[in-house]
Amino acid sequence: MGKMKRAVKKILGVLAMATLLAETSGFTSVAAESVGLSEQLGENVEVLEATVVEDFDWSSNINPYTMLTDCIIGVSGASDGMHIDISTGVVGTASVLGIKDVKIYKKTWYGGWDYVAYSSGGEAKNCGTMGINILYENAVKDATYKITCIHYGNVDGYTEGSHDSGAFVYTY
Repeated sequence: MGKMKRAVKKILGVLAMATLLAETSGFTSVAAESVGLSEQLGENVEVLEATVVEDFDWSSNINPYTMLTDCIIGVSGASDGMHIDISTGVVGTASVLGIKDVKIYKKTWYGGWDYVAYSSGGEAKNCGTMGINILYENAVKDATYKITCIHYGNVDGYTEGSHDSGAFVYTY
């Protein structure tokens, strides 16, 4: 029994380390305003542009087990703002694979959520994995944020799923 517990702890430790070491550098997105979109979203919502990254390496050794894999939202900070890296994949090759409707929310002082930024996302064709990179330049240090999006793919049938990062504090 003791050997089993140690083996499970070791496996969980390796998985946790691989997740923490997953690289999020190399972002190349810029903020952009889309004509007409700001009226639909509201005047205080910033519109951002996403850069598509095709066929990236799943550096955290995630093994997809369904047609559409999980959506992974990674956030890091730099002097130019909050870098958001969102990735998804499929088992096999998708005729279309993408991430859309990326929404950034900032927590208010009274516990609600303000919708502060939006990106339409991006898609790739004939691939197994893809991701997008977004730069949110107006992120506030020590504020609490959450990010939501929809990821989708078509491998012998279209499917999509929604994803929520959950609340996190931006500490850069």
